[in-house]
Amino acid sequence: MANNLTEQFIREHLTADVRTLALGSHPDGVDMQYALTQISGWQAARLKVPLWAATEGVVYPKHLSLEQCTSQYIAQYKASFIEGLLGSGFRMADITGGFGVDCFFLSRNASQVYYNEMSAELCDCARANFKALERPEIEINCGTAEDYISHLEPDSLDLIYLDPARRGDTGRKLISISDCQPDTVALQDELLRVSPNVMVKLSPMLDISRALTEMRHVSHVLVIGLEGECKEITLLLQRDYNGEPVTQAVDINSAGEPKTAVSSAKSTDSSLPLPIARPQWLQPGTFISEPSAPYMKSALFRTITAGTGTALLHPDTHLFWSKEKPEDFPGRTFILQGIIPFDKRSLSKLTKTQANLSVRNFPETAPTLQQKLKLRDGGARYLIATTLADGKRVLLDLSK
Repeated sequence: MANNLTEQFIREHLTADVRTLALGSHPDGVDMQYALTQISGWQAARLKVPLWAATEGVVYPKHLSLEQCTSQYIAQYKASFIEGLLGSGFRMADITGGFGVDCFFLSRNASQVYYNEMSAELCDCARANFKALERPEIEINCGTAEDYISHLEPDSLDLIYLDPARRGDTGRKLISISDCQPDTVALQDELLRVSPNVMVKLSPMLDISRALTEMRHVSHVLVIGLEGECKEITLLLQRDYNGEPVTQAVDINSAGEPKTAVSSAKSTDSSLPLPIARPQWLQPGTFISEPSAPYMKSALFRTITAGTGTALLHPDTHLFWSKEKPEDFPGRTFILQGIIPFDKRSLSKLTKTQANLSVRNFPETAPTLQQKLKLRDGGARYLIATTLADGKRVLLDLSK
């Protein structure tokens, strides 16, 4: 715990620029290193975990832990999913506790909760924070996930949650499950021995198909986004489950509200028709829609067309056409103003104009194309370089 002078300094400078504080003078008796950690932690939590920021007595760890911790809204979504699966009164353990955000929200309907973490600093933070958040009954253990699991009896829990560390010793980001710590691929049988349900948070860059070859008994794949960015892939393993996993993609907005979830087994998605928009349908005043990142990651494109009454521009162009504006489309929708052929004469008219440029199923990157076309970035105009069903490469001229 910090002394009174340090606590007072923290309260008075919560919204101050941390770098300026670090370079400036401070009163004698203030533990400046601790104060700066708490101020920067509070500023990060205000956006990522607002409940923490609004609660007196919460203690913040070093920056990396906050950077890696789950957003409050994503944790709440997973808690809602688990509530639908297990109801209330279940026994759970978070065996890679970290900053404790997932543990706290997942455990709101649990009767017994255990937090395990190998970092003594994070265990101390969790102890203080669970008390401040009025959950002092959460039992805390400091040790490795492997050691913790090895001492548990079969069926002693109803849910195990883990978030394997996705950075190597050099800080390099890891995306293979077996490269993370703990190695969930090697540990999966032991986890399912202890609990019939195991939830594993993984990197948003993970190859889902590869993950499903490494992990057994996966019943659900949750692809979760926040404000259009894919933030994590979470697998639910269920003991003795040998069926096909259901993939569910969802995007959560800045108010914490989940948008329409898109959910399907891959075989079901593959059995649906794949409507393709004919180039002559692309008339001004019709609509072009683009799924946000979690829905793109799910690859449930046939399910999206079936649910929204849209058609793809090309089997490999993940842009969707519709005559009328689709309701509840899982992404953003534009009004088509026109089609610009990809030829010198047509493209020369774009020189030095302002537009937001992106590419879909196109051989050049957006930065390369922007430089070639001499476009100024921004404005209310949107250009998407893409390939149509007849193979022609064009620029879609769009507006909101």
